[in-house]
Amino acid sequence: MAQDERPPSFERFDAELARFRERRRRRAARSGRKRARSAYSSGLQAGIEIFAGLLGGLALGYALDAWTGLRPLFLVLFLILGGAAGLLNAYRELRRMDGTPGERRRDGQQGNGASGGRDGTG
Repeated sequence: MAQDERPPSFERFDAELARFRERRRRRAARSGRKRARSAYSSGLQAGIEIFAGLLGGLALGYALDAWTGLRPLFLVLFLILGGAAGLLNAYRELRRMDGTPGERRRDGQQGNGASGGRDGTG
């Protein structure tokens, strides 16, 4: 790169990004569709949630068993707890993706089901 050449400014990048987002928004409004997850991706996400819970419980149980010397106790206990946590996370994710109207949030207000996140507020 030559000495007198300078990289483009961030303002130019921001302007290009804003134009791109506006074009994408107009194109989505024209087509009249919302971006929806496919059934495959929702199912895959739920499976990953369950697998991660089981794997985390397995690892924690195995580590505690190795540390305490109580071989199957913590492994079985945390495998069950990890599986339950994974199922709960998968249920929350699928319920959020379903967007079921009329769900109650923890603060007691009505929600539309699509606004909740993983933080337990929806």
